[in-house]
Amino acid sequence: MADGGGGGRRRRIAVLLLGLAAAAPAARAAPEEPAAAPALPAPRFVGPRLPGKERDDAWKRLGGTSEAAKAIEAGLDWLERHALPDGGWDADGFAARCAAEGTPCRGIGKGHHGEDAPCPFDDALSAFAALALLGNGHLPDPVGDARAKLLEKTLRRLRGAGDPWAAALATEAFAEAESLERKRRWADAAVGGAKRLLAARGEDGAWGYIASFRKGSDVPYTGFVATALVAARDAGAELPKDLGEGVDRWLNTLEEKDGKLAYLLDGRSYGYTPTTYNAFAAASIREVLRAGLSGPRHRTHLAFARARPPKWEISFREVDVPGRGRMKVQMGNLSEMDWWNGSVALFQRGGGEWTSWYAAARSALVGHQQKGGCARGSWDPEGLYEREVGGRILSTALAVLILEQPIRHRRLAE
Repeated sequence: MADGGGGGRRRRIAVLLLGLAAAAPAARAAPEEPAAAPALPAPRFVGPRLPGKERDDAWKRLGGTSEAAKAIEAGLDWLERHALPDGGWDADGFAARCAAEGTPCRGIGKGHHGEDAPCPFDDALSAFAALALLGNGHLPDPVGDARAKLLEKTLRRLRGAGDPWAAALATEAFAEAESLERKRRWADAAVGGAKRLLAARGEDGAWGYIASFRKGSDVPYTGFVATALVAARDAGAELPKDLGEGVDRWLNTLEEKDGKLAYLLDGRSYGYTPTTYNAFAAASIREVLRAGLSGPRHRTHLAFARARPPKWEISFREVDVPGRGRMKVQMGNLSEMDWWNGSVALFQRGGGEWTSWYAAARSALVGHQQKGGCARGSWDPEGLYEREVGGRILSTALAVLILEQPIRHRRLAE
């Protein structure tokens, strides 16, 4: 009886343990490591900006000089000193950032068409400033040096950029940050931005800044989008195979006159005549998308740009403007927006075309950078769009970007 009782207890305990084991969750397997994101390929477009031999070689080989490097540093210093605490820039309120140093900087931004109104493009200008910081190899970092912290805040602010112009530039900035940092912190923003831009592509194959209100795509906005998409490819975005072909086909439908190009199809019905800016932008678009490079239009626009190298010279005269009456218009080749597009295009061309262009850009920009007072390091907004809309922030960011071009991009043909 004693043995049987003990054996019974043992059997009951065994059954109980088996029941508990059955009721208990299955033993946890070792946690699986999350699937590693595919490694980014080596950048094809974003240039060798980080410190090291590749950057040094590119800078020297492609025209960089110590004077240009000092001008870049001074320009970034001005942008840093005039940034808002949240990482943005205020086109018409930045002078409050320099009031402690005496006379505030002049050259505020204005309305859409130069009217005396608050500048609506603060996010876009903040993206330009972020691109200028990234262009010299600065990386975002919430606990890094002053510029790293500033860039971190700027990129986080730009996640909410809604204006189409700002959204395209922000996508480019996210893509550059991811291509340089390569930590997958900005990949979603870059790839997501590219997807949204591609979803907004028009039936004509390009992009319109206000396509929801006015039919058809326009050259300036298509230029911003094209560069953003090619940069986003370096951050993992997939681009449609017909991208370049479609944009080139659309560019060929626009009116051209004496090398200048229309803003959009049937632009004259909206009061637009062919302009220099659109010719420069078209040259940049085709070079970046590697499309239509052997066509007569592209040859014409490249020749047009080469004939108008950067030169800090400005004058005005009164002329009759169709639909707008007699107006005072700017003469000469002073337009940093033109020079910016020309730098992107002719850098891709390489050789003597780039060498002579960049030498002219260095001369025009280094020689006219402000050297004293709170404005030191900045450039006066004297070009048409810089003076009428973007102000000193745009002028300074563009000048820095142009000077950074030897390391900003890689040649896509190489």
